[in-house]
Amino acid sequence: MPTNPAPLSVDEALDRILRAIEPLPAAKVGLDRSLGLVSAVDVKANDHVPGFDNSAFDGYAVHAADLANASADCPVTLNVIDEIPAGHISPTPVHRGEAARIMTGASIPAGADAIVPFEDTDRRDWGQLGTSPRGTDSSNQSTVSVQTPVSPGENIRPAGGDILKGDLVIEAGTTIGAPTIGVLASVAVTNVSIHPRARVAIVPTGDEVVEIDADFRPGLVRNSNAWALEAASRAIGAAPKRQPIVGDSVEELRLALQSASETDIVVTIGGVSMGDLDLVKHVLAGQGEMDFWQVNMRPGKPLAFGVVNGTPLIGLPGNPVSSMVGFMIFVRPALLRLMGHTDLLHPRIHAVAGENLYSSDGKRTYVRVTIERENDRLVCRSAGDQGSYRMSSLTEGKGLAVIYEGQAISTGDPVEILVIDDTVHQL
Repeated sequence: MPTNPAPLSVDEALDRILRAIEPLPAAKVGLDRSLGLVSAVDVKANDHVPGFDNSAFDGYAVHAADLANASADCPVTLNVIDEIPAGHISPTPVHRGEAARIMTGASIPAGADAIVPFEDTDRRDWGQLGTSPRGTDSSNQSTVSVQTPVSPGENIRPAGGDILKGDLVIEAGTTIGAPTIGVLASVAVTNVSIHPRARVAIVPTGDEVVEIDADFRPGLVRNSNAWALEAASRAIGAAPKRQPIVGDSVEELRLALQSASETDIVVTIGGVSMGDLDLVKHVLAGQGEMDFWQVNMRPGKPLAFGVVNGTPLIGLPGNPVSSMVGFMIFVRPALLRLMGHTDLLHPRIHAVAGENLYSSDGKRTYVRVTIERENDRLVCRSAGDQGSYRMSSLTEGKGLAVIYEGQAISTGDPVEILVIDDTVHQL
């Protein structure tokens, strides 16, 4: 491993990571466990949707030809011969001059070719729902007066009107959301072939790091990074697990990485900078394969990537903001790729700079910014001190202004924003 390799650009580093990662092999899960996962195969419909011709309204099944001249001034009166609730099929055909009460979703009876909603009638028969429309004899048989014409097929939902049996309902690569689950359920798909959730081992390192509920004294650092990265991983659908804190011991770190490598990807925190006790890059180089360990960016220049026991490893720096920015730029796309997604980059918007913004020493710089709507445009300004220890600046700000290498953004210039707070979209 070179003692001082030239840093890679952000784009080249991300490209190397993504080229080394393939989507996880497909697995079948129950439909109730598929939310947020990505379909690994095309899925076709097992049935028509709707499965039969049915009524779009509560009303009457009729022959459209009987009502060609119906109007409010000259309504057409029909004999009501049957009542058809949803879930029932009428054995009685509707002949000319007849109508059948029908509820929304009920199967269209033989002979009928249109539906008249209740509100387009005199409604006298409406109040008799649940009673026999045939009456005891012809003298008190129910009737309905229709006040408007209808066309053949009007207000009928045809079988297969939404989906035909054999239609492609979702393509491979589709992220399964609630509407998708509804569609799959409607065509009797009970199991889905998906790319599984990526198992992420999050390995915090450093003698100074202690768990958040441990006794605390000066010189120690709470294990907040691991909690933040666990939450960020879970938020995009991965299956993270915080590993025990690893001290500054080569042997301890070797054993920890060996255990962690039984997952789909390992993310370490700390130990990738230039200090004597920054051991992750050295252990990775000796135990696995080191690809790179510096990126031309700020915050987050020390960032390692390699493979340990065949498992990809991304080593993030220990400073909280550097760690989180490294997650957003590199780990998040890697996890999404493992889970079969194709839209990998963090959401971005454009705003106008409310003050001058600069890249740092020729590095691609991610400036934590506030975002506000002023008149008809979004305006961003620095969220204050940009020290990489200030994790609170990621909650005070709503985005990261991306200042490209050597770029200087003047007040009023357009600037690209990496969104870290979804409330931005409400501005």
